[in-house]
Amino acid sequence: MSHRERMLAAIRGEPTDQIPWAPRMDLWQIAHRIRGTLPDRFVDKDVVAIAKELGVACHSMGGDYTQRGGGDNRLRGFGLTNHRDYAFQVSLPDFHIETGGDGENSQTLVRTPAGDVTTHLYQTAQMASDGISLPFFKSHAIESVDDFEAVAQVFENLQVVPAPDAYQSYHQRMGDQGVAVAMGLVAASPIHLMLHELIAMDKFFYLWEDEREAMRELAERMTPFFMMMLDVLAESDAEVIFWGANYDQDLTWPPFFAEEIAPWLKMVSDRLHDAGKLLLTHTDGENKNLLPFYPQTGIDVADSVCPAPMTQCTLKELREGMGGNITVWGGIPSISLLASSMSDEEFSKYLDNLFELIGPGEKLILGVSDNVPPDAVMSRLDEVKKRVADFGPVHPVSQRL
Repeated sequence: MSHRERMLAAIRGEPTDQIPWAPRMDLWQIAHRIRGTLPDRFVDKDVVAIAKELGVACHSMGGDYTQRGGGDNRLRGFGLTNHRDYAFQVSLPDFHIETGGDGENSQTLVRTPAGDVTTHLYQTAQMASDGISLPFFKSHAIESVDDFEAVAQVFENLQVVPAPDAYQSYHQRMGDQGVAVAMGLVAASPIHLMLHELIAMDKFFYLWEDEREAMRELAERMTPFFMMMLDVLAESDAEVIFWGANYDQDLTWPPFFAEEIAPWLKMVSDRLHDAGKLLLTHTDGENKNLLPFYPQTGIDVADSVCPAPMTQCTLKELREGMGGNITVWGGIPSISLLASSMSDEEFSKYLDNLFELIGPGEKLILGVSDNVPPDAVMSRLDEVKKRVADFGPVHPVSQRL
């Protein structure tokens, strides 16, 4: 089987010749490139070529982020980016946009009839060399309830334009090395986007208590944009769609997740399933108290699943909690690849335990949660590959009944 065939079969619960092993390498590559420490065999290689060199499946969500100049981040402060590999392009043609920056800082100003909306993000060279891919906020689009109207007008005027040729190019470059997961929205719902991108976290909780009705009204006005994005993705050629990310039982606490995230994931999964597609969502936080909700969402893949010792649950507990219909992609915590966290002997014992607890290995794609860190001991990736080979074929229980 090719890596792509193996991954899709694992998601569908079908037999495979081995467990797919797809570690995320893009941030590792970017960090070493900035440090000037990228090994010669990886110089000038994109994520697909890196995966081929390592003999593993390619982990790529939405696009190849190792390539310079691939994105348009003018609307990043609204949780929106454009990339040359995405199946869409987002634009705001009717509003004037001003941008500025100095290489580390990035400011965007959008002029609306209700007033200006400004965002300020920054990303230092040190952050990039440490493997931090997303910029941090200095100021958000929403500072108070007074900004709701202008932000609502921004989202009401956004346009989502299909980019089938861009996605097809990405899919062709991926080939059989992996699944070209099409990027959707990082936030699962409009309210989740407010928490995730539009409002500073401390201010969000105050507004949630004091201005909840106004926040829901803003969410209603943002919803048509979300639906436009969903329609474009459902009509794309992608097999797997990325929608929603970064859940945590403290930040997206259980009642909030049940009310503001889970119903959206269910709606999105129903829409994508009707279109013959699979839904992947990025579940990289502390999920112990969120596990009861995932089986209700209809998602097909839980990506970046992070077990103990970085979170409270073992991989076995996470897989059981998410139910038999969800494929888990992850399972190798990033700190386990660091010599400072585990010795070689401790890592070997960790893998002994992991492979003892995964049962027949069905509905599992092994990956690193969230990504291979810059200081990873690279031989440990080979050790996982060897364990996968030794484990052998996967024969799902459901296929044997």
